[in-house]
Amino acid sequence: MYYLDTSVLLVYTLAQATEPQRYEASRHVMERLKARSHPIVTSFYSLHEVFLFALEHAPTEEAGNAFGKAALTEILSLPLRLLPLLSRSERTTHAKRFAVLPDPSDVPHAISAYLANCRVIIAYDDHFKRLPSPLIYRTPEDMLREL
Repeated sequence: MYYLDTSVLLVYTLAQATEPQRYEASRHVMERLKARSHPIVTSFYSLHEVFLFALEHAPTEEAGNAFGKAALTEILSLPLRLLPLLSRSERTTHAKRFAVLPDPSDVPHAISAYLANCRVIIAYDDHFKRLPSPLIYRTPEDMLREL
């Protein structure tokens, strides 16, 4: 199972113009994952972060809301499983395992992927290079070579 991190979903939905090469890699990965029926997941953490990004980078709140909703619609149209926010006990139980990640905002993503039995976190955030086993980090470009 493959976990799609916010950094990939942003490029796929909102940053095509500013990140054209990453967009192409992300688009091709999505196509391959869908074509081969590989199970993909993301979480409410990613959805929230995508929406906040749209709000923060749009010229107006109204435009940000529209961009954010369009991005979420695109993401939710993918054949993916949506993971809920973690419970307090899940966060507490697993936080130490993922404390090696230098960005604390990455920890809920890693815990969610781990609890969903994902093998790979697909991201453009190299903080995930420090993921403990059994999870591994791959960029979309890495995945294109592997799929």
